[in-house]
Amino acid sequence: MSNNRSHLSSRLLLTLLGMIFLLGGCSTTANLPQGEHLYIGRGKTKIISEEESKEMKKAITMAEEYINVPPNGALFGSPRFRLPVQPGLWVYNSFAQDSSWLGKKVYSMFASEPVLLSSVNPSLRAQLAQNTLKEHGYFQAIVTDSVAFLEKDSLQAKAFYSMTLGVPYHYDSISYLPKWSLPEGRYYDHAKVSAIKEGDQFNLLAIQTDRQQISSYLREHGHYYFSPEALAYEIDTIARSGKAQMRVRLKEGIRNRVLNPWKIGGVTLSVLKDIGEESKDSIAFEGVTLRFNGELPVRKTALSRRVFLKPGAYYSQTSEQNTLQALSRLGAFASTNLSLHPVDTINHILNLHIVANIDKPWDTSIEALFKLKSNGFRGPGLAWSAARRNAFGGGERLSMSLKGSYEWQDLKNIFNSKLGINSYELGMDLSLSAPSILLPGLSENLYPFPTTTDFTLSASMLHRARYFRMVSLGLSATYMFNRWMHHKHTIVPLRLKYNLLSHRTDEFNDILSKNTALGLSFQNQFIPEIAYTYTFDDILEDKGSHHLWMEYSLAEAGNLINLLYTVSGKEYNTTKELLGIPFAQYVKLTGDVHYTYTINSKQTIAARLSAGGIFTYGNSLIAPYSEQFYVGGANSIRAFSVRSIGPGRYVPSSGQYSFIDQVGDFKLEANLEWRFRLLGSLHGALFLDAGNIWLLREDSSRIGGSFAEIRSASDFFNQIALGTGLGIRYDLGLLVIRLDTGFGLHLPYETSRKGYYNIPSFGDALGVHFAIGYPF
Repeated sequence: MSNNRSHLSSRLLLTLLGMIFLLGGCSTTANLPQGEHLYIGRGKTKIISEEESKEMKKAITMAEEYINVPPNGALFGSPRFRLPVQPGLWVYNSFAQDSSWLGKKVYSMFASEPVLLSSVNPSLRAQLAQNTLKEHGYFQAIVTDSVAFLEKDSLQAKAFYSMTLGVPYHYDSISYLPKWSLPEGRYYDHAKVSAIKEGDQFNLLAIQTDRQQISSYLREHGHYYFSPEALAYEIDTIARSGKAQMRVRLKEGIRNRVLNPWKIGGVTLSVLKDIGEESKDSIAFEGVTLRFNGELPVRKTALSRRVFLKPGAYYSQTSEQNTLQALSRLGAFASTNLSLHPVDTINHILNLHIVANIDKPWDTSIEALFKLKSNGFRGPGLAWSAARRNAFGGGERLSMSLKGSYEWQDLKNIFNSKLGINSYELGMDLSLSAPSILLPGLSENLYPFPTTTDFTLSASMLHRARYFRMVSLGLSATYMFNRWMHHKHTIVPLRLKYNLLSHRTDEFNDILSKNTALGLSFQNQFIPEIAYTYTFDDILEDKGSHHLWMEYSLAEAGNLINLLYTVSGKEYNTTKELLGIPFAQYVKLTGDVHYTYTINSKQTIAARLSAGGIFTYGNSLIAPYSEQFYVGGANSIRAFSVRSIGPGRYVPSSGQYSFIDQVGDFKLEANLEWRFRLLGSLHGALFLDAGNIWLLREDSSRIGGSFAEIRSASDFFNQIALGTGLGIRYDLGLLVIRLDTGFGLHLPYETSRKGYYNIPSFGDALGVHFAIGYPF
């Protein structure tokens, strides 16, 4: 059987190589339009410069963006290197003139339109690159272009560019805006706060940034009508070579309203149930006139305290933004619009009018699914949820969800309810979410940044065929706030979990009897937890091609309760109970870092580094099973199934239940993915996954699974499981359907195969995963 499989693999490999050879020899220019040439990339840019500096490197990088045009089959989006085989171009040339149904279908699915030299237009791109160099202070820069045609095929052309930078210009003198008087005796000193200083190299982007900063500062202090277009920057480069004189001034003919600060007069907030309806009722509260029809659907306090522009105060750009964001975050409105109108041009008074349209009160959803697992279990699942918006008049969201699933192995026993035949799961969640901090003395406070309070009550029952039935109850309180745009803090002062193993089969008891640690992790347990999570996400900031996301969590369980018991006289390491149930005691730390680099509109590099550890002590030496770590599966090391790796170099038994043992106290994992578009909404991915889990204490039933048993640095790296693979993703807009096929390269324990690639057989090296969404 093994010889047949190897023979088949060899034939497939030879066939694939033959196809690549044939495609490589096919013409890629046979059906080009008359007089056109196929663009095959550009050569290395020739740089001529008298000096080298950070500014020069940045200017060249920016200029090269205009000449970096990827050819067909570009390697990682490179404008200079491309793949040796061009199947898309081959299909284009072979089927462009094919009028048959099959030919048209093949063409529409696989053909790649050729990138033509005329569409690239090297001369125009050289001019744009030259303008970019001048914008960075190289006023004498010259960029030239040339085209070379291949000898073996004159219809293929490569572009070449040469950049002569010349002398960079630096500021010799700067005349800033005069000091600007602001309300309440303040003033704006442009010379002091400007980032542009004498000696700096000229940079157009720095000037644009300076204009925007001036405008934002003045608008923050009452100047509602001020804009960057009111400012003029005059540059003189004639006096001395390499030196520039700059003068900043107001443009001629600026209207008087731009130069003066404006105050807020009347403030009106109209709460409408239907767009365009007339409001007949009104009430004045805390300086805000509230207009509505019938009964005000939102508490007046919740509304007025979300309006940060108050009568008599000077206009503030930040207050305007905070008002819109606070009303939107209330969760009661489908849309919110804000407008300011001048009512007194002599005293410079603005009236503020806000229109908020009430959203529909109920939000319901239902989801149906069908699971097909590798262990032969299959069955349907159903989830239903309903939420009441603005439940108590303050933007609160009261929601309830129900879920259930049923799985079987034998079609003859679909409806057999006997323990040990089929599996099922039932669950219910009841939650209350409020757009404020619900604590005594803070509930009515409003902060100019997002705040959320969530209270959740949950209950579930899990029945695993031939194993056990577990009942779980949960209660949690969560407070979240974003003090700054990219930084989110989540505090969980209370999270209670209660796990009760209400039934165990003899088969499951036999499994637990052979593994003491596993038995302890599955015992009835009470988990009183406190947690803090910090999340950083710069996706809202214009970082160009780079996106960074980080999340770190710290949780502890049982320490306060154990301390109280210790103070009352009980020994610290003695197992204690709360409400007749042993409680867990641990400290858990996790961290995840995601980085994404966008090469171009069709290609992205994504990376993830994940680590975590849980340390148990005092009242328990084994962490609850639900809190332990594992690797493998659709969102982890995709060459291996869930919980099939680790801990350490532990070799699992050949039994079908061995995966239960494969959890640990420490996790380290890294993932790297190259994502690229294939055609239309169909995308592909090439990935590399590595990682493992370990125990913090030695376990005689899992030999080789702990940190203490690592013999050397080499042994540590040999315990890192490694896998690669290919994936296909179909982007539906709201969700991504993903099929990943992983290929194992290295197992963390010794096998019958020697060497680094130690997967015993080709079939053992494959892992196929169907999932929804990206893995990270």
